[in-house]
Amino acid sequence: MTEREPASATAAASDSGAAPRLPGADQIDDVRRSVVLETSVRLVFHTVLVFALYLLFAGHNQPGGGFVGGLVAGCAFVLRYMAGGRGALQAAVPVDPGLPLGTGLALAAGTGALAWVFGGQFLESGKVTLDLPVLGMLKLTSALAFDTGVFLVVLGLVLAALRTLGAEAER
Repeated sequence: MTEREPASATAAASDSGAAPRLPGADQIDDVRRSVVLETSVRLVFHTVLVFALYLLFAGHNQPGGGFVGGLVAGCAFVLRYMAGGRGALQAAVPVDPGLPLGTGLALAAGTGALAWVFGGQFLESGKVTLDLPVLGMLKLTSALAFDTGVFLVVLGLVLAALRTLGAEAER
């Protein structure tokens, strides 16, 4: 922008030739916007979420699990928040953070209490083996359900922190 060029002309020119924004990131002005960060987040966001799911599912046999998977998924949403603000975060997760938090807490506690129904100790691990036509033998454990609950609790806490702490900074 030159000194003689009006700011409105620059804004109109940047709107027509600017790179597309993340969904919901319209409230960030062009001065604070980082096209490199937005493009990077577009590239890695879904990959990080898939890696978080891998950590969740591999966690009861290998390092990882619900806590680590939830933190990695939370990092994906932190990146989304840094690139596009609260609007981009709201567009990516259109539910209240209390929903995954409460669902995860109920799932984790319910998994632990379900062992009592079958005469075991609280949080005693159980397993079921199913013979599915296409997939073959599938082994399901109660540890996976518990880890999924922990995953949702951690993710809900990260989302709640981003929405709460970020609300004051954007006013």
